[in-house]
Amino acid sequence: MERRRFLALLALPLLPKALAAPRALRVGVEACPYCFMTILDARHAAQAVNPQGKAFFYDDLACLLDQLSGWGGPQLKAQEVYLADFLESTRTQPLWVEAERAVLYHNPKVRTPMGSGLLAFKSRENLERHLKERPERRGGRVLTWKEALKEGEKRPWVPTDFLPPPRP
Repeated sequence: MERRRFLALLALPLLPKALAAPRALRVGVEACPYCFMTILDARHAAQAVNPQGKAFFYDDLACLLDQLSGWGGPQLKAQEVYLADFLESTRTQPLWVEAERAVLYHNPKVRTPMGSGLLAFKSRENLERHLKERPERRGGRVLTWKEALKEGEKRPWVPTDFLPPPRP
């Protein structure tokens, strides 16, 4: 019996990672906790899961970046972060990618829900395929999730003219 208890204690730290998985997004129902907009296009969506397992959905990955950097909204401690692959997602169904594995592309010419110009892809190949299909979007820069977070500490990703006024 002691051996079973010991083995169970060894597996305990691995349990949260084994249970980690993105939650389902309800397009047209979920609202962004940062800008309060309803999510209407899953290709731009982001998701953060707090340590208690509650999922928060964002209409633009820049909203999530800004909230994690402390630019506004309720304070969030994210245990899991997922981004929708822009190329393989549809407007109603995201293909979630762990943020740490995603390739981000920033080009101010790209229209996004909050005007950030940030897109996420599951791989560099998907980004290249997208740019081949949409050559007018070339000229941007490629970032990792950590680089985007670091840049977000200096300035918000969401232009301030896109945010609604604060609630009374």
